[in-house]
Amino acid sequence: MTLLGLICLLLSSGCGSSDIQVADGWSANVDTLDSGEIVIQNTGAPIWESEKSWQVIEEMRYGNDSGEDTTFLGNIRSFDVDLQGNVYILDGQTQEIYIYDPSGSLMRIVGGEGEGPEEFTGASAVDVSSNGEIWVVEMQKGQITILDSDGNYQEMHRVNSAGWSLFPYPGGFDRVGRYNAVIYGEEGSPELFARFDESFTAIDTIKIPDDPVEREFFEFVRDDGASMRAAIAFQPYLEWQFSPGGNLWTLFTGTYELTEMTAEGKILRRVTQEFEPIPVTREELEKTHEAYKWFTDQGGQIDISRFPRVKPVVTSFFVDDEGNLWVNRAENENHLFDVFTSEGYFLGQVIFPFSLRSSQPIFRNGLLYGMTVDELGAEVIVRARIESP
Repeated sequence: MTLLGLICLLLSSGCGSSDIQVADGWSANVDTLDSGEIVIQNTGAPIWESEKSWQVIEEMRYGNDSGEDTTFLGNIRSFDVDLQGNVYILDGQTQEIYIYDPSGSLMRIVGGEGEGPEEFTGASAVDVSSNGEIWVVEMQKGQITILDSDGNYQEMHRVNSAGWSLFPYPGGFDRVGRYNAVIYGEEGSPELFARFDESFTAIDTIKIPDDPVEREFFEFVRDDGASMRAAIAFQPYLEWQFSPGGNLWTLFTGTYELTEMTAEGKILRRVTQEFEPIPVTREELEKTHEAYKWFTDQGGQIDISRFPRVKPVVTSFFVDDEGNLWVNRAENENHLFDVFTSEGYFLGQVIFPFSLRSSQPIFRNGLLYGMTVDELGAEVIVRARIESP
């Protein structure tokens, strides 16, 4: 019996609180509450032995002198991968979509900046449907344009998000084929997803998870009456992602807590991992003066005593196509990830040979596609193979 199979057997033996100790050094406390919610407390030790951890092996890069074609992408705003492994990259500067085949060769360029039916202004994201249609969202306009696989205009739809921009765009197709369009509330923050099928027929709406902590800001009022504010650095925050089955996972960076919930908001499980707090260093505090220069140049003031003394140990996370959770560690950000099973058990750590940037990576049958930078600092899309011993 496999290790994870043994864990499942132990859990199925009854409810209540239990300590599971299977691998050397690995253990977890599991509680099943009266509501049915499962609470898993990992102790920090991994299930994997060091020689059995997964490896990330780079295979291919797309864009900026990749393959047989030389292209220079100014700013990768979004990307997607179709069922055949073709890669679609939206360049925020030119508003063009570059389409590469799996070998890295440039197949075609569609779109472009403008007001025509096959042109875009401030496009936020590109997504590819299961039938090969290209969906492009322009948040400032509050519209989604659908092109066929050759880039020809098909139709356009309005969504209630005009006047706002959000990067990376958190909507798009989820793992079960529903398109999620961000809807902004009266306070100017994303509150809902309007969900559609691939014919753009409305299905329902779901609420975007609320951040449990109210943001703190430096604020001041200018002589002309305009109010300005800047978020205080090093505060914890909430991240969220879709699971392959359509549920939502959240990560609260302040307590390193992962939460799985249904689209309706019912909590299914909470997962925690032991960690050592990371102090905010004097050097980091000194660097904040540069980050807030835009604010202080206009008259704002920074009170260094309001900065937290510790910072989150994790920064973001994503969910792969098998439901495993990959959590980005702050001490080696964009390179070091804690990996958990879909049930919330800590497998171990994976070190990436490249810096995996903030755009949501995509998984296809053991392959990972994500954004990184080349040796000159230019943004590219990388394809990597995930190997397990």
